[in-house]
Amino acid sequence: MNFPLVFTSIFWNEEERRIRALWRLTLQALVMIGLVLLGIFLIAEPLTSLHKRGLFLPSAGPESYDHIINMIIGPVLTILVIGSVWLAARWFDHRRLSDYGLRITRTWRRDFLFGLALGAVLMSGVFLWECHVGWITIVGSLRTKTAGFSLSLGIFFILTKDLCVGIYEEIVSRGYLLTNLVDGFEGVSGLGYRGAVAISILLSSTLFGALHAFNENSTLYSTVNLAFIGIMFAVAYVATGELGLPIGLHISWNLFQGLVFGLAVSGDKEVASMLAIKQSGPLAFTGGAFGPEAGLTGTAAATLGIVLILAWALLQKRSPLSVRARAVTAS
Repeated sequence: MNFPLVFTSIFWNEEERRIRALWRLTLQALVMIGLVLLGIFLIAEPLTSLHKRGLFLPSAGPESYDHIINMIIGPVLTILVIGSVWLAARWFDHRRLSDYGLRITRTWRRDFLFGLALGAVLMSGVFLWECHVGWITIVGSLRTKTAGFSLSLGIFFILTKDLCVGIYEEIVSRGYLLTNLVDGFEGVSGLGYRGAVAISILLSSTLFGALHAFNENSTLYSTVNLAFIGIMFAVAYVATGELGLPIGLHISWNLFQGLVFGLAVSGDKEVASMLAIKQSGPLAFTGGAFGPEAGLTGTAAATLGIVLILAWALLQKRSPLSVRARAVTAS
């Protein structure tokens, strides 16, 4: 047995002339973390230092300042996260950035708009049902949580945050992670492409849920349910082969949940909302302080979302599992 060759094959795929999927994922994560930390060190930390000296936003209170600095740094970090995927695509994957579902065509834009509409419909359904059964009472409108933080600034902050989160989480979790997992598992003997896709969806979605496990007010069910919601986003990517639908869905799912209806979003109560509400009802259904994503209403919404996504893909005459064209090629 040629041990040097065996050892090398653990890291290097000679047929594809690139490092194997596990190491590509590891290196991309390291590059992403490095770039994000660099962005924080070069932008957030100097601004905070100036703030403490009274030279930057001197009148802003601690909570207001945190929101404002996040509004500044959020788009920068989003660009850096996308940059890490672009660098990984060139250096490790031998692909283009567009090969992760980012080919902005008329079809992509149509998927994006459908995703925006779908998220609004699903979360509106959750809200209206809970109102119907008496678990939500509307007590006001145009609410702000932080004193001295204007409604308009709060709305802009939430819009910026949800836009950034919807973009970078989908590019990383679905576009890069899921695609490379399919690459790796398809090479497993006897698994086949469909099996590779199924396992990749489960693993990427499980990681997505686990990353929210330490959010405020999280529970075991919220973690499991967020993994299921991750499956919904993954199905949107796999069924269309593009990220337009999951990005649009992710953005509006969060926006309508928090900004419009005043519900908690993954354990976090937004700084502003169109409606002020009083929440009651059984925690198993409503999710309590974590929000619908920790309750059966969130599970029902995600289940309906998966059905409607598959129906949309069929109506659009998409090829089943159409992510394959980008999951197995390297140039």
